Amino acid sequence: MGYVFYDTETTGIETTFDQILQFAAIYTDDELNEIDRFEIRSRILPNVVPSPGAMRITGVKAAQLVDPSLPSHYEMMCRIQQKLSVWSPSMFLGYNSIEFDEHLLRSSFYKTLHVPYLTNTNGNSRSDVLRMTQATHLFCPEAIRIPKGAKGRPSFKLEAVASANGYNHQYAHDALADVEATIFICRLLLGNAPEVWSSFMRFSNKAAAIDYVSSEPIFSFSDFYFGKPFSCLATGLRQSATNSASYYIYDLSVAPDELMELDDIDLLSRIGAQPKAVRSVRCNASPMLMPYETAPAFVLDKAPHYDELERRVDVLQSNDDFCDRLVTLLESSKVVEQRSPHVEKQLYDSFFPEDDQHLFAEFHAAPWEKRAAIVGRFEDARLRQLGYHLIHTERPDVLDAKYRLELDIFLARRLLTAEDDVPWLTLPKAEKELVSLLEQSVEDEKEFYAEHLALVQKRRALAEAIHKSV
Repeated sequence: MGYVFYDTETTGIETTFDQILQFAAIYTDDELNEIDRFEIRSRILPNVVPSPGAMRITGVKAAQLVDPSLPSHYEMMCRIQQKLSVWSPSMFLGYNSIEFDEHLLRSSFYKTLHVPYLTNTNGNSRSDVLRMTQATHLFCPEAIRIPKGAKGRPSFKLEAVASANGYNHQYAHDALADVEATIFICRLLLGNAPEVWSSFMRFSNKAAAIDYVSSEPIFSFSDFYFGKPFSCLATGLRQSATNSASYYIYDLSVAPDELMELDDIDLLSRIGAQPKAVRSVRCNASPMLMPYETAPAFVLDKAPHYDELERRVDVLQSNDDFCDRLVTLLESSKVVEQRSPHVEKQLYDSFFPEDDQHLFAEFHAAPWEKRAAIVGRFEDARLRQLGYHLIHTERPDVLDAKYRLELDIFLARRLLTAEDDVPWLTLPKAEKELVSLLEQSVEDEKEFYAEHLALVQKRRALAEAIHKSV
């Protein structure tokens, strides 16, 4: 199995409502030798307003957003899906990809009527190089140099880590350059921290991670919360009843005897306090799991004697009712997230019917004039709504004139809304931000911001004209 390293440059950080502007990927063998590479850019979607700050970081000019020589977002996603399918099955890796790029990629596939879960289905698996780098800093600190940030804390930013280890990262925030920097870091990890690398390869598979935490009596679990490292010695409790990818573990620094006599109210209060006796491991998100004996020194130095750790495990294993009570309390205390009214945020609500997934290929192969009829055959209401919006973006002329006008008005209202709590950037907000940035900018930035402001004002005028025509 090979590796696919990928990265995106986007209109902003809202993975549901922003879009990919540049996608790049490099396909390697298992020794990280390059086999193939792929890069593509796209035009701006009519319903997306790019963040001025994001555009400044990536250097994307206003003219690039509407460059007619670039493919549309839909055309780009079709080509990405085709290329990644050719490279499959593979291990998919990026730098902070599990928390960002993968959600954006899934959302983009979803909105263009492709199967969203390409990176972890049909033999594919995924991991995250940021988490590998963080784990190496904990378990093999001599293997890679981690620079200090502004506040003296370790900085795990891609460009900072790559540069600190001798990589000339001249073009940070270019997707292809960032992929090359990511592969550079992976070669360091593979060579200098093979046990960490092997652990991440193993636990890129959800079933392997679940098997480990459910069968290993004592292991090391680590993570980073708000940039700060955490590590403990733990044992597995139970798999979540509401999320098959989640597994509850018990922090063995907390003696279970102290908790067993508490009533439910006090027990729930105690397990929510520090140190948390019970934590949830996301077994499908590159968990940092290592053997007991390789735990960081700061954990082993403070840990009870191994005999005491074994005793605590025995207490838990011999008290199923208590373990069940712990997990039940945590499950029942979860806040149930309300269904979003926005179809873009409904991806994870449920899987698509199998018959609908079979229609995807038929939709993409058909002439545009026949695609609306195919969309009407989707059983899933989300796919029908997304399908009609997709046709409206790509070929509005093939839609019924009355329905096309309805979608024109919907789009205009969405871009112009005065509501403050909408999860997307509106044209008025972007215009206000650009005016402020232009006033504060130095000379070499003025043209950049002025061109973006002119584009936003042109789009706003068009949207207002549609809105006033109602």
